[in-house]
Amino acid sequence: MEEEKKTCLPASEQLTVEQRHEQKKRAAEHFTRGVLTRGEAAKASDGELPLGATHEIVEEKDGELPKIRRRRFSIK
Repeated sequence: MEEEKKTCLPASEQLTVEQRHEQKKRAAEHFTRGVLTRGEAAKASDGELPLGATHEIVEEKDGELPKIRRRRFSIK
């Protein structure tokens, strides 16, 4: 079995800290939009989520995506 060699990217191809932060932020926004689009996020009512919801909307601010938190898993 051959050993995998880890290679480092040249400095010109490495991401800066700011670029990595922006990349993670875009990925999180994409994930949140997907959860909302699929109807998997909802506000809890009396501590309970509606059927089909896997994430709770915990905070909403005007002009921003809501903050969500996973509450349960869905088996399909």
